[in-house]
Amino acid sequence: MKAVLILAVVGVALAQTPAARPIFDEFEVATIKPTNLDWPGGGRFMRMQTAHQFVARNYTLRVILAAAFNLTPKAVSGGPAWVDSDRYDFLAEAPGAVRPNTEEQMTMLRKLLADRFSLTFHREPKEFSIYALTVAKNGPKLAEAAPVESPEGAPPLVFVLSPSGARLAARDASMGEMAWVMQRSALDRPVVE
Repeated sequence: MKAVLILAVVGVALAQTPAARPIFDEFEVATIKPTNLDWPGGGRFMRMQTAHQFVARNYTLRVILAAAFNLTPKAVSGGPAWVDSDRYDFLAEAPGAVRPNTEEQMTMLRKLLADRFSLTFHREPKEFSIYALTVAKNGPKLAEAAPVESPEGAPPLVFVLSPSGARLAARDASMGEMAWVMQRSALDRPVVE
């Protein structure tokens, strides 16, 4: 009986606690450069390339601000004319060993934008027409995804627009994340869930 008890105590003492999730309040390092005018990609995208590397390419300041605050670009008011004309590429490194979720990425992006562009913000109510994500009459046709255990996280949500239609492939994404991608990428008004 004594031997079993001693082994149990030793097993508990040797058990490792998982590493604490880092606080994602700002990027460790970041660069913002004007987009190269002859960039072959032509479009724009924003995503975590790896667990640590955040990339946003070919964004005007108004559109990246809207994405950072989960708004449509029409909801962002003010600023000089260049906020709608000059385009920027962002490359930043996130802290820690795990991929930040969408909200954590946007928290770091808001801080970066405020610091680098010396921006100040205030909120005021505005009325907009909206799109609402609702469940169809026959119920949802979505399947719950198994959690992704990789430090790289789930694949990024990418909205693909083409002449043949629009496609949003999503795995391990919440309805809120899908609404966020739709309103910042393809639609002209807020999307609510």
